Amino acid sequence: MASESPGVSERLLCGLDIGGTKIGVAIGREDGALLAATSFPTDAGAHPEQLLAEALDRWRQLAVSLGGGDRPAAVGAACPGPVSTSLGRFLDPPNMPAWHGFPLMEWLAKRCAAPSAMMNDADASVLAEVNWGAARGARCAVFLTMSTGMGAGLYLGGDVYEGASSLAGEIGHIRLRDDGPVGFGKRGSVEGYLSGPGMVQVAQTEARGCIQTGEPSVLVELFQADTLTPEALCAAAVAGDAASRRVIERCATELGRLLALLVDLLNPEVIVLGTIGAAHPELFIPRAREVMMQEAIPHSARIVRIEPSPLSQRGHLAALAVALRAWERRDVSSG
Repeated sequence: MASESPGVSERLLCGLDIGGTKIGVAIGREDGALLAATSFPTDAGAHPEQLLAEALDRWRQLAVSLGGGDRPAAVGAACPGPVSTSLGRFLDPPNMPAWHGFPLMEWLAKRCAAPSAMMNDADASVLAEVNWGAARGARCAVFLTMSTGMGAGLYLGGDVYEGASSLAGEIGHIRLRDDGPVGFGKRGSVEGYLSGPGMVQVAQTEARGCIQTGEPSVLVELFQADTLTPEALCAAAVAGDAASRRVIERCATELGRLLALLVDLLNPEVIVLGTIGAAHPELFIPRAREVMMQEAIPHSARIVRIEPSPLSQRGHLAALAVALRAWERRDVSSG
């Protein structure tokens, strides 16, 4: 390998976890070691260039504090979709209008002079899982976000699969039922049942039913106090609240139907659950697996593993996985 230029932090990667509420900044090595990380709020009124400049400044401060140079060996960004990796820019991420059309790769090329790459957060997450997490070593894996939205990162045949225009894996838009909670602008959709806001919709419907029948439930208390969240729902289910457990079973059943679709279509080795599914695998995986085994091709269903993500700092590691990919695919002749 060509020697590093002066000031370059040898093999220290810069990961940018860009989100609508905060921007995470991570410094790590290619072995997945997260050396340091920080974050700061995403100011909705600030221009992306201002926020990114602050992110790089924070990375440099971390690198210098670790005894490294002030330039990263490679930069990776995990971004809210939709993005176009071929164009190197954001498309129109919801709730982030200032970022619509922003040419991230062009900006990084001017500011960093280092190999750089961007991916949507689901694709970045499946890459992190394959490198260091529950899908380590797999050649065919799926990551399900189960967060504010519901998307999938697809790793097929040994590489991330993005589709013709970087929009593969938008499974939240798939309709599971003709009616039901709304997600991705569609009733009865995957996102309606399996995103955090979607689960809250299912729980609200159950709480209204409890009020009508007079059934006492923690859900009713949470609903009336306007404190019904995915975390509160799961906590109530763990504590044994009957109505909460019915909500979880309903959502887990729809998760099982989704798993069956993915298994029949992709025949993956492993499907990894993020965020809500990772926090409470005992609530979701048994029922989801039961439904999947009933509905999927038997041989494919038998070999697939359904795993919670073990990566506690997944956002940072997802961004670092993208940086590592940029490093590995750099043009050595230009180094």
